[in-house]
Amino acid sequence: MPLVCRNLMSLLEEGNLQSAKLLLGQASPQEIVFCLRLLESPRRALVFRLLDKERALAVFEALDRPEQAELVKAMEDPDLLPLLESLKAEERVRLFEELPAKVVKRLLQELSPEAREGVSLLLGYPEGSAGRVMNPDYLALPEETTVEEALKRVKDSPLPTENLEVVFVLGSGRLYQGYVPLARLLKADPQTTLKDLAVAGAAVSAYDSQDQVAELFKRHQYPLVAVVDKEGRLVGAIDAERGVELVEEHEAQRLTTFGGILPPKGPDVDYLRSPLGVLFRTRVIWLALLTLFGVFVSTYVAQQEEVLERVIVLAAFIAPIIDMGGNTGSQAATLVIRSLALGQVRPRLRDYLLILRREVPVALSLGIVIGLLEAVLAFFSKGVGWDILLVVGLAMTTVTILGGLIGSALPFLARRFGVDPATLSGPAITSIMDLLGVFVYFGYVRLFLGHLLE
Repeated sequence: MPLVCRNLMSLLEEGNLQSAKLLLGQASPQEIVFCLRLLESPRRALVFRLLDKERALAVFEALDRPEQAELVKAMEDPDLLPLLESLKAEERVRLFEELPAKVVKRLLQELSPEAREGVSLLLGYPEGSAGRVMNPDYLALPEETTVEEALKRVKDSPLPTENLEVVFVLGSGRLYQGYVPLARLLKADPQTTLKDLAVAGAAVSAYDSQDQVAELFKRHQYPLVAVVDKEGRLVGAIDAERGVELVEEHEAQRLTTFGGILPPKGPDVDYLRSPLGVLFRTRVIWLALLTLFGVFVSTYVAQQEEVLERVIVLAAFIAPIIDMGGNTGSQAATLVIRSLALGQVRPRLRDYLLILRREVPVALSLGIVIGLLEAVLAFFSKGVGWDILLVVGLAMTTVTILGGLIGSALPFLARRFGVDPATLSGPAITSIMDLLGVFVYFGYVRLFLGHLLE
């Protein structure tokens, strides 16, 4: 047995993966192939993952076809995964380099979707990344392929029809060059090459977050999106069906966050399956924050004791006035967040001014209508005088307008500071408007009813 193989086995027994990686970096591909043939299945996969990208490709190509298949199967060996999971994330990053595109393609082709989930640590892509959800269900052809040849490959392909709506175009070394829609292939001259027809774009990095992929599928109706590695080589694809699932998951998380159920960047919550402790922790943060706001509001209201004692009916209007500000703010924020998510507006001053130009007349109209409605209802239900009706109507009008303006501005501010707008949840906006609402209401009380305190 060669010395390098004996030293390698010794280091693996000790669990000294860092030294094993250094040893492999000094060995020739032929020596590494010889060592791999001596190792058991899980260690064979582990040693292969310790190789740098260039050496890994050379070793993989030096193996014959059955040995390549055995190596791929070794990636899903159940004895291997506990070892990888025991490593710290930063240690895995330091030890495992990105796999060559050719090897990734082979892995995706030969492993079942369930097995791919199991070997995601070996693939080296971060949790929640596009690399974790990509698949091999795509047709990719060299850029020198003619239209005639491409159409024959489409016809002979075993892939489902929806995965053949585009053909990916590859340059030298599997470098992604773009895609050609099937309709464009059908209309092109048979001798035209794919290089002349390729459309740039519709690709994500394997390291991009799944949220970024979801945003891409929301903005564009792509049937298939290419996934590339750090060097721009095609390693997989994400189909529209999986893209829709990512969009639904993304929107569900945004809704729960906006509803005050998740802290920023918190985990997804499954109401039926999540432990009770998780349900408690994900809700208590917002409720504690709201309690703090409530203390501020109640303290300020308590300071208005003299006014409320003189005109007790004023207390009856506190709740509807402050609630209206929160409701209006949540409405406006939801519409703006949706526009940002769909790409209708961008987080920049020009687009905010566009939103403002539309929100101001809407907020003014809503304020006037709601203010008049509140005054009319107060007159018939409480029988109060015109001075109180004036205060109540003006307060309701003002908080409705402020709610609309603040609710539309907060998502832009969040994006400006690099925060997901959805983290500005409904309860947070409501709390802000509660505080402003009591200030506005009692400000009008002192302005128009101040004579009652003399």
